[in-house]
Amino acid sequence: MENVHLFFHRQQLNHKGTSKGLLVTDRAVSPILLTQRDRAEKASYEISWEKSLLGERTLFLNAEQDDPSLMRRRLAYCFFDQIGVPAPAASYSFLSINGQPEGIYLSIRNHHLVHRADCLLKTVDPRVPLSIFKEEASAFSHEFRTLICTAEDDELADRIKMYLDVKRFFLWLIGSACTSQGFYYAFCANESGRLLVTPMETRALAAPVRSDEDPLLTKGRTLAARLLSIPAFRSQYHTLMKNVLNRSFTIERLAPFISDWLFDICQKSDDDPFIKKSPSQFEKEQTNILREIEERQDCLQAHLARL
Repeated sequence: MENVHLFFHRQQLNHKGTSKGLLVTDRAVSPILLTQRDRAEKASYEISWEKSLLGERTLFLNAEQDDPSLMRRRLAYCFFDQIGVPAPAASYSFLSINGQPEGIYLSIRNHHLVHRADCLLKTVDPRVPLSIFKEEASAFSHEFRTLICTAEDDELADRIKMYLDVKRFFLWLIGSACTSQGFYYAFCANESGRLLVTPMETRALAAPVRSDEDPLLTKGRTLAARLLSIPAFRSQYHTLMKNVLNRSFTIERLAPFISDWLFDICQKSDDDPFIKKSPSQFEKEQTNILREIEERQDCLQAHLARL
């Protein structure tokens, strides 16, 4: 677990919401601009700097106040990556502020977006309401929305692949259904110029979202529902979902990640002034996550049988 030290004036941060400061890690010392992302007792932060290695300009430090396991968001990002959806990189850091221990944080970088300056929009609704495309002024977005809203099924099935990486869109949709986490998402162009959807970390902290009324995210006036109204795409989605549930969203595949992270957390939990739990309580959280995976697996399998 990397040690991260921040030095800044707390009064300036509390007054303005941002503060200049210094970031010291095991590898570098950098002047930074610090922004507080929430008002929790153990706050989350956004760190930005003008120049950084590999072109990355932003680091998010998430306190994971709503998750007693400290692992669910990291597991979700890891899962997206495992099924072929570009996702932020997440790892644990132990943060100190002005020489005082602040505790275990999840360090998150949008490394997959470093060379993508053409992200079109951001949304927290994984179904992608069609209305959000109205907010984009680009000709590409206008053509895309017009096609989705006006084309007959045959024309849409034939032309949509000019605009959208359909397979990756479905994999992202499946990842959203499996994880039920609250993320912001962005549409970006892939290597061939087609849109793909990717989870991304932002300054605003998105709240967890779960829609058990529509666990496969197929209903409503959305991009997902429009595509899944076409039998060929529905069949493709069904096959991809079945493969993910059988091969990737399983206890056998995900438990090793959780066990490794649990070991890291327990090594440093006693030094975190905000953690009141013992290692055995973190082990119970691990059990809770594994149970949630099993329950979500059963739920999605049942709905998939009726798709």
